[in-house]
Amino acid sequence: SGVTVCVLTLVSVQPGSVGDTLLLTRLEKGTTPVTIRIPTMPDKAPLRSVLSDFDAIQKEQKEANSCTDKQDWWLRRSELDRRMKSLIETLETQVLGCWRVALIPTGPEPGLAEEAARLHPQLGSCGWRDS
Repeated sequence: SGVTVCVLTLVSVQPGSVGDTLLLTRLEKGTTPVTIRIPTMPDKAPLRSVLSDFDAIQKEQKEANSCTDKQDWWLRRSELDRRMKSLIETLETQVLGCWRVALIPTGPEPGLAEEAARLHPQLGSCGWRDS
């Protein structure tokens, strides 16, 4: 209980090609799963570029793990951490936009329903449609 799982899936209309639509699915115990379609905007941060940067960071992390010199390892690790922080910020602000709020777990705070009702009009301006 109290666990929220969010899955980001990149989809494409053509099998085998890199997609341009992101699906954010949120799963919580006792609630209906929610899937949000987030179209990517090439004029902001192309998702393909973000994914490419993430792949490069992962490859360099594997290389850094084999480094035996402590000072060199820390220098590499610090640079990778800085790049990963920048990548996450880009993903949050330029790809997910207002939908990044769906990644935040719900809490037991009273008044959450009132807050959600107040935010409902803002979600509409981001493309949310009640189904």
